[in-house]
Amino acid sequence: MHVHAPDHPVTTWRQFLIHLAIVTIGLLIALSLEALVEAYHHRSLVLEARRNIEREITENRGLVKQNIASVQADQSRMKTNLEVLQALRQSREVPSDSRLQYRLEWSALSDSAWATARDTGALGHMEYAEVQCYAGIYTQLHVIAEQGQRLLESQTRAISPALVAGSPLAMTEAERDVVTSRSADLLADLKGAEQLMSQWDTQCTSSKP
Repeated sequence: MHVHAPDHPVTTWRQFLIHLAIVTIGLLIALSLEALVEAYHHRSLVLEARRNIEREITENRGLVKQNIASVQADQSRMKTNLEVLQALRQSREVPSDSRLQYRLEWSALSDSAWATARDTGALGHMEYAEVQCYAGIYTQLHVIAEQGQRLLESQTRAISPALVAGSPLAMTEAERDVVTSRSADLLADLKGAEQLMSQWDTQCTSSKP
């Protein structure tokens, strides 16, 4: 923005006031245009951020539904594992090919759109209620992601004694007790994760701005 001096000397108050008015009007027009450009930029930034966040939430909802199905399937496997372990504890016959199954298919969840909106400053130009809503959704999403990581680690911890023995029939009583205890804890965690993800999916539907 540049302010040019008059082309000829200002010799009267009238000329001075006219020049001052011209400069003032020019500055006001320039500032108004700059504000309009800035407002358009902010509006475009918010629209893009909102579109990306909504798309990411939709994608995460699909992944969470897959994770719920995986957790439910793992609960069934864990119940079967506990039945085998309980039968061995009570010295009942179990098939010689009985195996303990520990696996969990977990889809990683994304927060890149939310992080980008935060880092670019787009969140600062959204309504407070909208940002608060998104923040609640993503905070809960982070809790789910952490829970998934713990479930994967618990799978390994639960099966580790059996990996050494190679078969539930070959485990010692102490090893079976450890696997039973960890498997029971894992089953409880799986049920908790299912409930947490179901609540998050409901929150996405009811809390969207």
